[in-house]
Amino acid sequence: MKVCVIGAGPSGLTTIKQLLDENHEVTCFDANDSLGGIWYRGGDDKQQMKAYDNMMLTISMKLMSFSDYMYKDGRKFTDHKGYLQYLEEYAELFDLRSHIRFNSMVKDVHHEEDGSWSVIVSEEGGRPKSYKFDAVAVCSGPFKKPNTDIKEISGFDGEVIHSRSYRNNDDFVGKKVLAIGLAESGADMLREVSNVAQRCVVSIRSHTFLIPRLIYGKYSTDTLTTRSHHYEMWNRASDIEFSMKSFSQDSWLMKNVFLGIANTYGLASIPLNFLSKRFGKKDIPEQSMKNNMGQDKDPSKIDFDTENTPEVVDFINEWNKKSHHNNGNWSQKIIFSKNVSFVPNILKKKLIVKDCGIDHVEGKTVYFKDSTAEEFDQILLCTGFKKDFSLLSNVEIKDNNVRNLYKHSFHPGYEGTLALIGFVRPISGGIPICAEMQARYFAQLCSGNVKLPSDVNKRIDKEKDWEERWMSLSPNHTESMPSQIMFLDAIAKEIGCHYPFYKMILNPRLMVKLWFYSFNQSCYRLTGPHSNHDEALEDIMTEEVPLHDYGFMLTMIALSFMPSSFHPKNLDFQYGVRG
Repeated sequence: MKVCVIGAGPSGLTTIKQLLDENHEVTCFDANDSLGGIWYRGGDDKQQMKAYDNMMLTISMKLMSFSDYMYKDGRKFTDHKGYLQYLEEYAELFDLRSHIRFNSMVKDVHHEEDGSWSVIVSEEGGRPKSYKFDAVAVCSGPFKKPNTDIKEISGFDGEVIHSRSYRNNDDFVGKKVLAIGLAESGADMLREVSNVAQRCVVSIRSHTFLIPRLIYGKYSTDTLTTRSHHYEMWNRASDIEFSMKSFSQDSWLMKNVFLGIANTYGLASIPLNFLSKRFGKKDIPEQSMKNNMGQDKDPSKIDFDTENTPEVVDFINEWNKKSHHNNGNWSQKIIFSKNVSFVPNILKKKLIVKDCGIDHVEGKTVYFKDSTAEEFDQILLCTGFKKDFSLLSNVEIKDNNVRNLYKHSFHPGYEGTLALIGFVRPISGGIPICAEMQARYFAQLCSGNVKLPSDVNKRIDKEKDWEERWMSLSPNHTESMPSQIMFLDAIAKEIGCHYPFYKMILNPRLMVKLWFYSFNQSCYRLTGPHSNHDEALEDIMTEEVPLHDYGFMLTMIALSFMPSSFHPKNLDFQYGVRG
């Protein structure tokens, strides 16, 4: 097929790669003069959503990797320049640049009566030109149209800045600043602004669920992202039916057989691994003086410039209880902020939190709903982006909600020839691997190797219901996905790269790694189309036990035997203060 890919950010790059694997003819259009999307800081820097100067990943490079080019230096964090370098290496390795037309802005995508797609492109120095394709992948992402229509601040006389334009805190020095909203990027901005502002206040309507980037003062928190944990939290301990087919979900019997075997193998692995480490070859690696964020280990930290103290950990735990209105948060129902670096400034009173809401403004004076008022010079909007699919001129995305597409991607009305890739945001995990798996599915659809399910509309409704019930405390974040692992496993099962149950039974060590150890997307290259079994297996088998001890594994095994009524009420981060 002749396939158009719109956007050369992470989602667009992996889409090109997966389509080329299936020998399709690919043309990608991107408005920038180089690849990388929001990670590339060239072009019209102030007018586009871009990475700010000090942006650092909120999950490790391991989890931000594509499965066909895994990061090899452990679960370390990098800044936006490091991630852009990774994307450039990926493009170089698979010769993706030769398929990209830069400085080319797509203006319109139109579905024709003959089933083809017309794409209108404004290219540098020329008139808009129409191209014809058999299929289209929209990979331009949800960060296009900023949400600036905040009626409560209508008429504010000071300066209003949306986070998309934020690059550093230079413009906020000595100012009285009100920030509205808080998410991962907002956490960084609030820390930086409150460090230099005369006064900084943040107004929030809800408390996001906070997760520090580091545990035990050194390891990446996404070390704790395991299948056993995710399936326990969002499936087994819940009365919300999980409808997608994935690990052990074919039937009630298979689920319990799988769990029984996995737990047996897990228990058996503990003494075997202990003996192996106790009496085996002792290669003691050189101990780095830096943690996984590249900062000094001493004093111990749980996030960027955030010391690992009981006060900080207690604050996070209390905040998280508020996120679920003190009703328990063992299985979360709200978006995450995998960034707690703003917390020390709250404790130091440099950042003031207002969770009562804004009533109205008069001039530069903001009146809050708790009957207080305060004057500000600037308002920083950390209010996210609006859903905008106007690029698709005669295609309707119902309610502008990607949950009305199959797997957040495939429109049920066009036989799999239209895909929106990268419009899914797991509350714990990364967009790139989600985009890659959507792209692999799309490539197989274009090749005719798979088809959308005959009951696709019914499945969309069931999966949408599951997501909305789990994300009930973040109803406006329609890209959000409770569990990256369960979402990816379900796609893998449909396109044939889900490792079979019977093969896992025959390989106990691998089964333990896949179920109890840190999630590693190399598992989707063990089998199926375009697999790389030996390299994927080696990458998986080098994963360490979460936290480098067996307490976490034993906890997951114990919880699998308990009814949900015996589970902990809250997910507390007491491990944060361990040395």
